[in-house]
Amino acid sequence: MVPVLRHQGIHETKKTMANITLDETLRPLWKLTYYCGILLDWCRPISENNHRFWKASRYLCIVMCSFLLVFVFTFELAQIFIGIESALNVHLVILNIVWCIPGMVGVLIQEQFLRHRREFLAFFKGWRRLEIEITKLNPHCIMCKSRRIHLVMYTIHGGLAIAGLISLGFEIFNRPDATYLLSYYKTIRDSVPLLLICFVHLAVICLTLFLLTLSDLVTSFTYYHAGLAVDCLENFARTVFARGFNTEDRLFITTLDDNNQSENACKSLTKSSSSSAEVRVSIQLIWARFDNIDQLINQANSLFGKFLVCSQVFYYLGDALRLRSTVLILPYVMNFLGIGFRFISSMLISSQLHRSVGKFRMSLNYLLSQHWNQMSKQDRYLLRSFLSRLCTDSLVACPLGLYNITPSILLSIVGLVASYVIVLLQSK
Repeated sequence: MVPVLRHQGIHETKKTMANITLDETLRPLWKLTYYCGILLDWCRPISENNHRFWKASRYLCIVMCSFLLVFVFTFELAQIFIGIESALNVHLVILNIVWCIPGMVGVLIQEQFLRHRREFLAFFKGWRRLEIEITKLNPHCIMCKSRRIHLVMYTIHGGLAIAGLISLGFEIFNRPDATYLLSYYKTIRDSVPLLLICFVHLAVICLTLFLLTLSDLVTSFTYYHAGLAVDCLENFARTVFARGFNTEDRLFITTLDDNNQSENACKSLTKSSSSSAEVRVSIQLIWARFDNIDQLINQANSLFGKFLVCSQVFYYLGDALRLRSTVLILPYVMNFLGIGFRFISSMLISSQLHRSVGKFRMSLNYLLSQHWNQMSKQDRYLLRSFLSRLCTDSLVACPLGLYNITPSILLSIVGLVASYVIVLLQSK
């Protein structure tokens, strides 16, 4: 099957399976942010034929969302300072801090997406170009065949968000006089319906949850598709070596010294030299495509890491404080499962890049050892240089250069979370 990159100038023919590009993976998130007026065009540019009325409406929605986030964040921050003056200990203002964190995180993420919009557009434009280059390099390799992992992640994140909003809605109606709610002040509680106050708080939390999901999934799926691109390079390398050094050439080389057939020897040597040239050119192409992937991943580490690290640090801090303030067992377990799923799923999907690069390196080592005698000295040097580059400067997801996203990081996090849970249980 020849994969098809939709909407990228490669026309679709009679195929039963098409390659699922990164654009198609992120399209649901892009449509929600675009048509709901949460963000500007960050993945694909807006059409120039777009009517001015819709542009003005979108800008107005973005301003309103930003104002709502800043307003609620300012209110919660003020409530924290007021509570600190009268609180006997920090534990009494934990819930105020928990309700303040979503507004702060929402403001940070939205600001990053809006301020770096052109950089996002340039990055995804470069990524579409890379996908086309890899497809032309190896037309029979399909990078992403199934939407299952994408649909599962979208469904679970949506389910967690809905469950969280429902539980917080019940909390607002059960405790309308809590210090972290607008209804804490009797004047507001008497003049504004409680349903409207609940809508304001839940709107901010819903917007923050969506922006967090956006930052997690965009980053994770970008690293995931980068790993799939490396897998395509590995398949292409195997195909090239299998085509360039077949079994007949191998048998000829081993028996050349024993047979004195000069005419067949010249033909085979000519064929071997042409195969060697094809392998050499293919290795250079693989190296160039790998460097392109490396360049885009370095951009992603800087571009996505700016808000990914901040959102994870502040939001996981909020989850930890929420666990500390939870008394009932069921909410405690649900919060703990939510924290675990968000982190583990993000790390596992992003670590696909690390696994693919390791597999790619092992495959090249195997091909080098299997075809050592068939390769020319120049080809050996070229492939060994490329392997040295893979070993010394490994391609890995590393937001802001702070930590490498590999499966081993889960062990450290599990140990940290287990210690924290034990301390909480003992303190209760």
